[in-house]
Amino acid sequence: MYKLLCLLSVTVVLVFIVACAAPVTPEPTKAPTATTVAVAPPATTAPGPTVAPKPTEVPKPTETKAPPKGGTVRRYLTGNAISMNPMMTSDTTSTGLQDWIWAHLVKRDPVTLDIVGVLYEDKPTFSADGKTMTWKLRPGLKWSDGQPLTSADVEFTWKTMMDPKTKLRQRATFEGAFTDVKALDPLTVQYTLKDVGFCPAADQSDLIGVLPKHIYEKLDINVNPENTKPTVVNGPWLFKSWAADDQFTAGPPNKNYVLGEPNIETVSYRNVKDAVVALQLFKTQEIDIVSPAALDWEEVKKLPFASTYEYYTPGASWTYIGFNTRNPWLADKKVRQAISTAIDVDGMIKNIRLGLAKRQYSLISPTNWAYTDDVPKFPYDPTKAKQLLKDLGFTPGPDGILQKDGKPWPKMRIFYSAGTSEREKIATIAQENLKAVGIPLEVVAEESAAYSERRGVTRDMELFIHGWSPGVEPYGTGEVFQSFSTRNHSGIKNLEFDKLWDQASYTPGCKQADRKVFYVKAAQILADEQPYIWIFATPELVAVNKRLTVNPMTPLGVLYDPSKWYINP
Repeated sequence: MYKLLCLLSVTVVLVFIVACAAPVTPEPTKAPTATTVAVAPPATTAPGPTVAPKPTEVPKPTETKAPPKGGTVRRYLTGNAISMNPMMTSDTTSTGLQDWIWAHLVKRDPVTLDIVGVLYEDKPTFSADGKTMTWKLRPGLKWSDGQPLTSADVEFTWKTMMDPKTKLRQRATFEGAFTDVKALDPLTVQYTLKDVGFCPAADQSDLIGVLPKHIYEKLDINVNPENTKPTVVNGPWLFKSWAADDQFTAGPPNKNYVLGEPNIETVSYRNVKDAVVALQLFKTQEIDIVSPAALDWEEVKKLPFASTYEYYTPGASWTYIGFNTRNPWLADKKVRQAISTAIDVDGMIKNIRLGLAKRQYSLISPTNWAYTDDVPKFPYDPTKAKQLLKDLGFTPGPDGILQKDGKPWPKMRIFYSAGTSEREKIATIAQENLKAVGIPLEVVAEESAAYSERRGVTRDMELFIHGWSPGVEPYGTGEVFQSFSTRNHSGIKNLEFDKLWDQASYTPGCKQADRKVFYVKAAQILADEQPYIWIFATPELVAVNKRLTVNPMTPLGVLYDPSKWYINP
């Protein structure tokens, strides 16, 4: 399908070129040369009887076959999910599994990138005073057990999200957007905006999706059997099983799914040690989709059974090294700037990504509409890094380790989620780079759930490697750095950044060009603070076994709607 779209695109471009070309004036007819053979005209004959033309036959419509039903999509995990309840998680492993069983209220249109309804109808309406936004649920929605899905479920979800007893990590994002969400009638949901003119209102109206009130209203939302084995869902597939460190299975299809019953019967994940094992399983055709490391990409592209896709999304994912600014040795931004200067990011892009990445210096992806390159930068320069540290009072001790006021620099740890070979390499390079300037660093791989707990709860860390998938709308990324946010893992606090980020969300008229002015200033401030070393933004590298047909290529790639995938006969 991707090749067909490419051919169509070329055809459209050629037609456009022909249509827009200047008129061509024909050259005068030339007399035949000696090598030209003149052909005599046919002899004139008397006209014969007029013959009625045959009636034009209407071409038969091309028969279109429905996609085949059945089969299993085989996937893999290199870490553990935390919960099947989206209210309890914010990690990508958990949300990746949850998307198979829970439907969103809204989504990005994969072609236009506009916010459109899923459980909601296509567009919201806003009150004349700009204080409220109203969505309509599609009529006839049902949970997988046949019970009606109504606005009461959305209101219940919101109230549960805002309950202080609920361990919701994203609360600050939604508190900054809305003060209330309530049901006006069974199909109508009204959002009260925290302030008039909140630009990302439609984007944030997805909440965490919606949970079934008739199931959860009598349960402790934080601890209950439904969080690990949901019996009632509203997504493309029904939940079947999940065992940490082992597997996840969804199926059969949910006959009540809003976008129609999926083609594929079952979705099956298996836990593997790391990306190396995952790639081997793809090569032996035991799994259907893999996102290989850049070092393996050329090899994967040569596999005869694989369709490969390489693309940047408008909110390309980025990888970073984070500082815990609560640590007294990392609290000074000048120390963080010096450490950033000591780390060879360009070398990482060259040697780990083979150039398949875009250098990034701030919190907004280089492919995003709000991106700016005009921010403070700290390129690799170990000599300068040593001088910056010397200017701050750090001098090498007898063993080469930096010390200040008679105290040696304590051994610091850099954590990453086990099973991610790329981040392991980043950690190792950072360790070598910092050793060269006198800073000791220990590399620690940790199981994903424990690692998530460390970043989000205990904060027992000095440096950490992780990634972020920001999406098209920048607003949600600010939560990671805003002073009041529980998802601010670095602990950075800058009130001017907080103010500018809010101004970008409440720019009159909400035009991207006007909003970008505030995002640029906010990015410049944060880059100077350097709570993260933003390493690079990466393209999606996706390989799919040809037994599986995925979605046509769009700005969001080829994996945006699994309910339309099918196994080829």
